Amino acid sequence: MTNHIHLVVQQKDRKLSAWVRDFKKFTSKKLLAMILENQQESRKEWLRMIFTYHAQFNKRSGGMQFWPHENHAIELY
Repeated sequence: MTNHIHLVVQQKDRKLSAWVRDFKKFTSKKLLAMILENQQESRKEWLRMIFTYHAQFNKRSGGMQFWPHENHAIELY
């Protein structure tokens, strides 16, 4: 599963959407920097093209978009 992630998260104050927003913001900045600054990353230009393409559909993306907008949350008991 190299193209997605599964998380099990508990949010005590019931602000899961804020947690997901912050998680995606933090990880996207870190992962984009790791990819673009890595001299040995052979797919760097291809990834930059993909991230830039998806960002054009989101005004708040800042030029590159790592995560998709949709989340498929499932409540667990």
